[in-house]
Amino acid sequence: MTSPREKTKPGIDCVAKIDTPVDFSFLELTTVSEALDEEPREVSPRKGRPKRTKNDKYDTKCLKLNNNLLQDLGGLTDQVEKLVEDPSEISWIDLSFNELTTIDQALCKYPKLRILYLHGNGISNIREVEKLAKIPTLRKLSLHGNPIENTPGYRNFILTHLTGLQEFDFSAVTKADRATANTWKKMNVMPKHSKKTEEKN
Repeated sequence: MTSPREKTKPGIDCVAKIDTPVDFSFLELTTVSEALDEEPREVSPRKGRPKRTKNDKYDTKCLKLNNNLLQDLGGLTDQVEKLVEDPSEISWIDLSFNELTTIDQALCKYPKLRILYLHGNGISNIREVEKLAKIPTLRKLSLHGNPIENTPGYRNFILTHLTGLQEFDFSAVTKADRATANTWKKMNVMPKHSKKTEEKN
């Protein structure tokens, strides 16, 4: 039987339309820096691995760190600098099925990030999502399988704060979704349980 950690949606957008990813998935990494000591996985026999540049870095715009044991993204910026030829071109990051409990500000340092997978983690505070508003290029985001998906108004909260999304949790964002989110926004400043959480803090 396939374990829940193995049930991850392939990065079709990245592999087929954007670039060959540097793939460090399923390696039981506990820190991002451990990726430097690993050989990335082949995406497929045909695509193989991304090419190395003359600087011995990977020529890619896509990074897969999914299905590992990451509890935080400490050192992400430094490690990407060492791994990828042009970090500013990063457009797709897969961090699904890890043990992340927060959304690291480091993700906001990639000005062309379009696709971010965070499903299957342990993010419990929906206000963490507000950090991603600093990424105006973000078009596709996944967060299902995190505790925050049980927050009342979950989808509406996300669409209210990330107005550029075209796809959320692998479902297209429609005009009707936007209208519903706008109506919800007028009625709710934030989910009630989040208010209670902040008052306790």
